[in-house]
Amino acid sequence: MMTGTDSDPLVEDGGLLPTQHRLALWHKIVFFMLGLISALIICVLVHLSNRLSADAEQKALQHFHEISSGRTGRRFGY
Repeated sequence: MMTGTDSDPLVEDGGLLPTQHRLALWHKIVFFMLGLISALIICVLVHLSNRLSADAEQKALQHFHEISSGRTGRRFGY
């Protein structure tokens, strides 16, 4: 015979069956869609981050080539 820590009798001893909380089909669909949307958002953010870093690298290389070629003229707005 098993003993529990609370005052309710165990199922093995003839106590009440625990209530099973099952998700309805529409809950499962909603959770799946939320997971899919969050995965797509993460992919888009990674893609945008890669594009921004590539643009920054390209501008840095362009600036380095301008400095190394001796052109030190500045543009307006900088």
